[in-house]
Amino acid sequence: MMGIDGGLMLVGALICVLAVPLLLITAVYVGARVARSGRWVGAQPEGRDVLDRRLAAGEIGVDEYYERESALRSANAGSSPRRGRR
Repeated sequence: MMGIDGGLMLVGALICVLAVPLLLITAVYVGARVARSGRWVGAQPEGRDVLDRRLAAGEIGVDEYYERESALRSANAGSSPRRGRR
């Protein structure tokens, strides 16, 4: 007979066999999402992203969009451009 110690070892082994691959799959999935988006999940949206969303939602008109985008560009003129973005 296995006894209680053998049963606990079996349960512990099953948990490890199931939990470790699940944690690895989750880590790879989250890493791929972060790499694809180019920023961490939960990061604050940038000004251009907010403008794009507001225009798409109809909250602002095209004229206001271009006015605010121009203001963003002039405010960011001294900073270096980001890679992989507009």
